[in-house]
Amino acid sequence: MIAIIVVGYNNKNDLSDCFNSLQKSSVNDYRIIYVDNASSDGSVDFVKDNYPKIIIIKNKNTGYAGGNNAGIRRALKLGSDYIFLLNPDTITDKHCLRQLIGRANQNTILQPLILLNRQGKKTNLINTTGGCLNYLGFSYCSDYKKSKDRVKDREIPIASGAAVLVPKKMIKSIGLLDENFFMYHEDVDWFWRARLHGYDIKLVTNALVWHKYSFSKNKNKFYLTERNRLLFLYKNFSVKYLLLILPIFLLNEIFMISYSLLCGWFILKIKSYTSALTLIGQEAKKRKINLLNACQTEGQLKKYIGINILFLEIQNPILPPYNVILMLYWNLIYCLI
Repeated sequence: MIAIIVVGYNNKNDLSDCFNSLQKSSVNDYRIIYVDNASSDGSVDFVKDNYPKIIIIKNKNTGYAGGNNAGIRRALKLGSDYIFLLNPDTITDKHCLRQLIGRANQNTILQPLILLNRQGKKTNLINTTGGCLNYLGFSYCSDYKKSKDRVKDREIPIASGAAVLVPKKMIKSIGLLDENFFMYHEDVDWFWRARLHGYDIKLVTNALVWHKYSFSKNKNKFYLTERNRLLFLYKNFSVKYLLLILPIFLLNEIFMISYSLLCGWFILKIKSYTSALTLIGQEAKKRKINLLNACQTEGQLKKYIGINILFLEIQNPILPPYNVILMLYWNLIYCLI
């Protein structure tokens, strides 16, 4: 049994495309759980009126993490073996679930191939094949805007929360998404924890999802990604690793503070530090449990840790020389990790 969890926040205009595509699935043994994060656009009534079989959970706005957790709890009570997290602004191929089920097992997280949906048109261009994870905690879409014909099934560092099949066993083992993250980097944290606990993460290129994705830069996203990147590093990496990256980490923070000044977001950068500090007590307890129960270290997983920041939507003249610095420093500490 698969539970498909869709978390919406004022996504009424996207829901018909999402749910209609799921109803065309060549797989019948699934339930859809719609979690509404306090939308004000009539999303709940729209789902009630047009999709009466869908389970609806009215939730306060607890972000991507809290919304999905509410859906996951319900799915587990219903006896679901697998959880398929799906963004509301997506369209699934009718054979997507069948392709994922054909590869599914309780020790593996499966990432469908997520393609771009541009202006209502399905394209063959990739949104993401999962996340790239930089050693300072940055994460971005892998294979962005490449042709889907250029990628093959493979192990990937981390999955994207936009569309991913997760086994019940993983959730029982590592717990739910961390609601302190609210949104952004919560999937990075979740799937890296899964790696630490021995779970595989694989890309299935025959399972297709189209995502109405557009890259955005705004002050709230900057604040949350910066805060959550700090929490992610603290929570998931050993003291040894954190000490090894400390010099380049401090240099990076100087760059990020300078960037925040140029963008007029300096106060938000400072807020990311203070907010992370207020959460550090809660995260310290999670860190202890997480690393104590981990069966793999970052040393064993360093092949999944990336070096450079290479994302087409980020074009900055400082980035190429900075990537050289990142590479040189990583080569310096690689054998010590």
